[in-house]
This record gives sequence, C-alpha cells and structure tokens, in this order.
Amino acid sequence: MRKVLIGIAAAFTLSLTPIVVGAPPALASVHVCTAFGNQWCVGATSLAAGTPITNSSPGRDIILQDQHFTHLGLEVYRLVFALDTSKCVGFSANGLAEVRDCSGNSNFTNWMNDGANGNTIWLNNSFDAANCSNGLLNDQGLALTSDNHLGDRLYCSIGNTSGDFLRWTPEPSP
Repeated sequence: MRKVLIGIAAAFTLSLTPIVVGAPPALASVHVCTAFGNQWCVGATSLAAGTPITNSSPGRDIILQDQHFTHLGLEVYRLVFALDTSKCVGFSANGLAEVRDCSGNSNFTNWMNDGANGNTIWLNNSFDAANCSNGLLNDQGLALTSDNHLGDRLYCSIGNTSGDFLRWTPEPSP
C-alpha cells in the first residue's frame, strides 16, 4: 500500500504546473511634448505640490492614466508623474499649470483627451474657464497650453492667441 501511495504522490507532483507570482506590470511612461514648434515637454524642477509646470527638455516621465470615465464624450485621464505617482499635472485656481496631488477631480488633475492624428489637446474637465487668468485677452479656456519658450510656465487657454501651442504628443491609446 505504501508503494501505491508513493506512486500516486509522485504522479500528482509531476503533473502540477508551477505558478510564478510577480508584481503587476508597471505602467509605461512617456514624455508629453508639444506636437509642433520647438516640441518642448512637460517638466517641473521638483515634484513638490505647487511647483510650476514648465516647458522643458527632455521633460519628466509621465504616465497617461486612464480614469475609465468620459466627460462631454471624451475619455478622461490623469497626467501622473512616474517618479511619484501621487503627483499629477493640474491647474492652480487661476489656471496656471503646477504639480498637484492626484487626490480627486476637485484638484484640477483630470484631463479630457481630445485626440486625433497621433496628438491630443488636454482639456481640464473640472476647471472653470472663467477663472483662467493667463493675461491673454479673449483666450480663457480649459486647454493645457505652451507658449513655445523653454522654461516658461504652462497655462490655460482656448488657443485664440497667436503662439498658443495646444496640441501634445503622444495621443493615448485606449
């Protein structure tokens, strides 16, 4: 009887497939850069909350994190800093881009993806365009905007001013 049990145990052991458990795959990061002009990228000198987001080269590693809902028919994402995934690109109360805590939609860190042809316009889905104080007449809007000058801060606009760069790469894929 003992030999039978040993044989069954050996057969059972040989038929098991080992299971390897690993960490979940890391989300891929990209550099978010203007699609035209000098193609500066989203940058920040530090990831402390309130740090200005500026035109940079090569820019920070960003995770385009799908929030799995839509607003006005557009998929919503967060632009999360890969080095500290608790920090995101967001707008200040007056529409200047800055490092923000990724702590909910009220922190102006959710962005609608209005993409086409490999690039996108990032529109903030909770910011009130009336609070956009970019100093540009008739150019208040929800779009993350660059003026195409290295080191300058990103800001809100609707793209009515010559020199506004609204299109960014890459366009996220669902």
